[in-house]
Amino acid sequence: MSRSLRLLLVGCGLMGLRHIQGLHEVRRHGLFDVQLAGVVDKLPERAGEAAEAAERLLGERPKAFNELDTALSSLQIDAADICTEPASHNIVAEPLLEAGVSCIVEKPLSMTVRGCRRILDAAGRGGATLAVAENYRRDPANRLAKFVIEGGGLGRWLNALQIVIGGGDAVLLTPWRHRATGGILIDLLCHYTDIFNYYFGSPRRVSAFSTLLRKLRIARTLNGESVRRSEIEAEAEDYLNATLHHEEGGVCNLLANLAASGEGLWRRIVFLENGSLEIPMERTGQSVKISKPLDSDYLSLKPHTLFLGQRPGEPYRVSPQAAAEIYDRDTRTVFPDLLNGYRMDFWEADRKLIALELADFFRCLENGVSPETGGWEGTVAVAIVAAALESSFSGRIVELEDVLELRVEAYQARINQALGLI
Repeated sequence: MSRSLRLLLVGCGLMGLRHIQGLHEVRRHGLFDVQLAGVVDKLPERAGEAAEAAERLLGERPKAFNELDTALSSLQIDAADICTEPASHNIVAEPLLEAGVSCIVEKPLSMTVRGCRRILDAAGRGGATLAVAENYRRDPANRLAKFVIEGGGLGRWLNALQIVIGGGDAVLLTPWRHRATGGILIDLLCHYTDIFNYYFGSPRRVSAFSTLLRKLRIARTLNGESVRRSEIEAEAEDYLNATLHHEEGGVCNLLANLAASGEGLWRRIVFLENGSLEIPMERTGQSVKISKPLDSDYLSLKPHTLFLGQRPGEPYRVSPQAAAEIYDRDTRTVFPDLLNGYRMDFWEADRKLIALELADFFRCLENGVSPETGGWEGTVAVAIVAAALESSFSGRIVELEDVLELRVEAYQARINQALGLI
């Protein structure tokens, strides 16, 4: 594609504005020649805000629309970037894909596996490219972790642990995430199931328990010097304890308590035969740590320290030569001088990771290759969380293939019904 790619942004809320920031990074680092031709949002003020942000960052003002059909009849576009609420992804993505418009869709691809499969089928019928905007796996820490795991220096992997505890009684970003059709667990945890897929491939079975701990959430806003509190009723579960069983014997544990007040906990660690890897939270820039115990570490253990581990982790050493093998060119471009970790604030790291996912999508359109996180990868990430919720609903272990093939969807039935998918 020798000319500039013309993109339409659909959805101008927080995520849409973040994607404009990502486009700015794409352009600033020369990753791809792309023009934001138009923005669409049902709220005129949000579409206008996005157009202003694009003009400020990209140097040109896209046309603003309040209806997708009007935008499509007024513009010639090559692709669409869908950043609406997940509950509307099918409504937006299916007709675009069927018309042959390639799309990158924010995660989760849909709130149910049936919804994901319908979007996949629409892309197949239209011959369009479908990508899922999954930014977490693009953090350099996850690239490095995968490199070390696959390198074999620590032996085969045995167990991986992801813990997310916090949130308190707050509304988590937006009220829709606490609706049954918003599914805060699916919205958040599909990030982590995608990371597990990236590291290890898909599990075979899933067993889990989930529940709703907080039925009321508090939205807090400043009103002068006082805090205004308003309650919203929560419908979606906020607690999940899941075990992912892999064919080769490895086990992943996923624990999320999004109702915990006070001190929280976030940790991702992979245990292998000969040591462990501790991977930091995305967008923090902290170092991946490795622990490889020696015989002397075991011999020095006491009864009260026997199960506290053998050796503290230390930052994994990456040479400039190894960095060129671990990180692709685009990653090294937006994270210059990258070895193990980086220094920047959350928002700078956030827009760089979004730039990487967008650049991958644009290059797929140019070269006719498949995106790293395509529709199937996005479907599997949703399906693992859905399988955990199905397991809790039925009280039994669930085969992932049965969820992917829509043979098990009793828990999802009410969401499918509410979204008009059945």
